[in-house]
Amino acid sequence: MDEIGYSVEGHIASIQLLRPEKLNAMTDEMYRAIGDSLKEADTDPQVRCVVISGSGRAFTSGHDLLEFGERQAWKPWSGERFDNGLETAKPVIAAINGYCLAGGLELALYCDIRICDTTAQFGCPEPRWGILHGYGALRTPGLVGTSDAMRLLLTGEFIDAAEALRIGLVSQVVESEELISTAMDMAAKIAVNSPLAIRLTKELARRGRDLSLADGLRLYQEYSRLAFSSDDAREGTRAFAERRDPQYQG
Repeated sequence: MDEIGYSVEGHIASIQLLRPEKLNAMTDEMYRAIGDSLKEADTDPQVRCVVISGSGRAFTSGHDLLEFGERQAWKPWSGERFDNGLETAKPVIAAINGYCLAGGLELALYCDIRICDTTAQFGCPEPRWGILHGYGALRTPGLVGTSDAMRLLLTGEFIDAAEALRIGLVSQVVESEELISTAMDMAAKIAVNSPLAIRLTKELARRGRDLSLADGLRLYQEYSRLAFSSDDAREGTRAFAERRDPQYQG
């Protein structure tokens, strides 16, 4: 049985971790499969948004440490992995239940929007095992602030859904039975918008984090030129004038 499920319905791609008996602990093969699924969604013109979820009692408890411990020496990870350089132009939503730990938290941090249920627990326990929470250490301070990030990164303690919402790690907490439908509803709201405008907005927001305001505004001007000269912009303004929903082709 495949341990990563991939499907497309309408304009939404779903990626699901399917190893519930191991709390969806990720093997190297699962890391590769997640990367392959993200690349497939990114190159599929039908797909406009991606939702990632777990199965059973966890989103994912992270890298399978039994497999990790079998390595004879450290080796650099491939840039095809989500936690080591893979970029996705289309929006990605994490629907998080239960444990979201270590590499699992890094997968959630890779996503643009994080929604969790009331059972969710988040943590960076790698220091307990003598290894690093690498991608997460780079991303977490910018999301939740240095103090809360360091509390997570250095203590290895877990936080619950309410605390994750308080510090801004997630944007919404819902009941378990509402988790997937809430994430899919969010994806549907994104998918009705101009695909080009969504891609450019995501890239502007992500690249803008590392730019000065002046450089960010120059990038915005360049992206605006692309957006305003597109078929999507013409369709959007026509639809507004005609008081109808736009029909974007992407």
